[in-house]
Amino acid sequence: MKKIIYLFFAISLLACESVNFDDPSTLTNDEAIEKIKSLGYVLTTSSVQTAFRTTTNNAGGSHFSILADQSTNTNGSQSWWDFANEPRLRMNNNSAYRGNAAVREVYNNFYQVNLDATKVIDMIENKNVTIYDDAGNDRTADCLVGAYYAKGVSQGYLGVIYDRGIIVDDVSVTTRAFPDSYRALIENGIRHLDRALELTANTPNLKFDFLKGVTIPRADVVRLTNSIAARILSSLARDRAEAETLGDAFWRRVQDYAGKGFTSDFTITTVSGGYYNRLVDVLEQPYGTATYVPVDIKIAYLADNTRSTPNYYPVDNDVILQPVTSDDKRFYEYFDYSASFGILMEARGRGLFSNYIRKRWMYPSSTLNIEGAVNPYFLAEELRLLRAEALFWLNDYEGAAAELNAAGASRKIRGGLPDVDPTEDALRAALHYEYAIEIDGAGGTFVPFTFMRRNDLLQGGTLTQFPVPQIQLDLVGEQTYTFGGKEFAGEKGLFGELATARDNGWKLSQ
Repeated sequence: MKKIIYLFFAISLLACESVNFDDPSTLTNDEAIEKIKSLGYVLTTSSVQTAFRTTTNNAGGSHFSILADQSTNTNGSQSWWDFANEPRLRMNNNSAYRGNAAVREVYNNFYQVNLDATKVIDMIENKNVTIYDDAGNDRTADCLVGAYYAKGVSQGYLGVIYDRGIIVDDVSVTTRAFPDSYRALIENGIRHLDRALELTANTPNLKFDFLKGVTIPRADVVRLTNSIAARILSSLARDRAEAETLGDAFWRRVQDYAGKGFTSDFTITTVSGGYYNRLVDVLEQPYGTATYVPVDIKIAYLADNTRSTPNYYPVDNDVILQPVTSDDKRFYEYFDYSASFGILMEARGRGLFSNYIRKRWMYPSSTLNIEGAVNPYFLAEELRLLRAEALFWLNDYEGAAAELNAAGASRKIRGGLPDVDPTEDALRAALHYEYAIEIDGAGGTFVPFTFMRRNDLLQGGTLTQFPVPQIQLDLVGEQTYTFGGKEFAGEKGLFGELATARDNGWKLSQ
């Protein structure tokens, strides 16, 4: 099969008339369903693979890492320097801007996932189509689970990352606008994930083989769906005030999903042409004795037990910061000191410099895109942090501290750190530290950015969300808009949410 066309133009999904019935590239939707028995399986596979890839991609993910001060850069590639700049710049939402690839790629990928999955669900639930794989096996039940999972991830992630969008749950939708808020997108995504869980429970022989070379066991599909739901739901708030007003029932939902998630790290081994964690790969890519995307000074600042590391690199050319000492054994396991500044350019701001690089996931070949490399997809420790944070928002400080101080917690068993006191300040600091050290790039596209967002830890002037890409706005005749910039700190979005961080983060704006 070459390709099947069902048109997505200006966020509309429409069937087209057949021009040449014998040419599979010109089949209408109904003709394609009739002619190609594996169409639903192909679409499910495509949507699941793209969902997995985009949750840990490079474009977008590396930018969020920089905005969260997990990483730093002065490179013009992908406009990384613009995102790292201090004071923060207003994001350029022009389609021709190189950095807009981060906005555009994530948006396009997730909407394509949503559309493919919507088509599969329509085929099964509305057209009563039986879906076969290429070997002629009936895969209808499996594909329905995969489609709802992919829809939940795509719509949920769109709501976490963008301020607005359109809920596309109907193949005949023709709305030429972006009427749905980030909250509506997230809640709709969660509903789809709940449906995936319901279907999984009723599919005892589920075969989830939509990732090349990987079949995820049914029990892990359940854990994965709950884990992703906890991550998405917890990432709704754009600032601390919104996180507080979400209420106890909301944070109990987060706690419930997280409690049913992974209890051990969920990793994926690379196969030829299969999935690999592109974000971690680019964050650890060597450049001599440094890396292309160095660790921000924030990491050393938080780990330094002498509290002498500044939060902004000294601009005096004669000063090179020496290695820090840390009480956390993980710091030496996950990060390396380098006296080389590598690709960092002094003329673009020495204050953005760093002496630390990542090494935690580095494969001997210096890339995860090779057979046998182990890719982090969802760390069990993130679920522990989500449970602890949910308890924190519920004002159960004793319960939150118990999660962090558990014998099996990474900060204890690998880091050798002392117990966290059950106080508001101590818990906030510990959670911030754990997201910065333990989760880092392994959290995927937007973690730990969203943790910092909902806890007022972003630098002042940092955008809290991406705008809809200009190319999409142009298609429907809407004005281009954007967020970010020091002079716009405290700016509100269309729905009253904080769109540009106030200057009350982990460090004050330059």
